[in-house]
Formats: sequence, C-alpha cells, structure tokens
Amino acid sequence: SLIEFPSNGSLFGKILFVLLYPVRVLMHFTSPDVRTLDSEGNPNATLGNATIAVISCLLWLIVGSYAMVASLEALAELMDIPDAVIGYTVSAAGTSLPNYVASAVAARNGFGNMAVSNALGSNTFNIMIGLGLPWVLYTSFGTGFEPYDELRNEGITEGVLILGAVLLLLVVLLLQSGF
Repeated sequence: SLIEFPSNGSLFGKILFVLLYPVRVLMHFTSPDVRTLDSEGNPNATLGNATIAVISCLLWLIVGSYAMVASLEALAELMDIPDAVIGYTVSAAGTSLPNYVASAVAARNGFGNMAVSNALGSNTFNIMIGLGLPWVLYTSFGTGFEPYDELRNEGITEGVLILGAVLLLLVVLLLQSGF
C-alpha cells in the first residue's frame, strides 16, 4: 500500500515517506490498485478498474510533468540559467533515470528486447502524452481557441535538428545491426 508506513525502512526512507505522504494519499485514493488476487491466486481486476487506473496514471503523469517544468523554469530564472540548459540536463536526467533502472533490470533478467523497447517506447510516450497532451489542452482550451503566439522559440531549430540527427543515427544503427 502507498500509505503504509515503512516501519523497517531506513531513516532516509522514513523521512521521505513523511514528506511525500500527502501525494501518496492522493495517489492511493485516485488510482485503483489492479494487483488484486482472488483466493486461488489469479488476478481479478476488471477491465473497468484497469481503464480507470490507466486514465488516473495519465492524469498524474500530466500533473507531474507540469509541476516539473514549472519548477525547473522557476529554478532557471532564480539561478539565471537559460531554459534550454535546464531542459537538456536536469529534466532529461530526471525523466530518463527511471527508464534506465527499468531497462537495466529487464536486461539483467534476460529480457534484452524489453529493455530496448522500454528505452524507446517510454520516452516516446512521455513526449507525446506527458508533454504533448497538456500543451494541446492549454493551447486549445487555455487560450479560448485563439492562436497562441507567445512561445519563446530561441534554440528550437537547433534542438529539433539534433533530435532528428540522433533519430536518424538510431534508425541506421538498428538497420545495420539487424535488430
């Protein structure tokens, strides 16, 4: 359970639990647990519960990505660091570390294809849903369906070209390796 106190955890774990308790309570009561088993040990989650859990997790992903971006923008302004530097370093490391851990565990357990799929699929999902969906919603509903022209666009062209080059390199390497 998300709200069960870790009585045999480390001191750091207990402090972190107390600090994050309000968020844990919100997640506990807004996301149904689909890991329930019947008396014979078979999963008994319904499709409705799974659908609600997926939608809830998507909403939490949107909230978390918004909070991360807003916090990093405030931090960048406070420290007089360009947004691009914060975006390329801190947020990239913060969003990629969980993917790295999941991929490393999958690879150690002999699931190399799962590790590669996780590395590629999770980043694509994060960009399309975690960042794309809030942006589409804001530019649609937040502006009253009026054109949005307040985007600061310095450095966007270079970033897109770098991402395109890395994607092209990835495709070439995948084709060359026969993966």
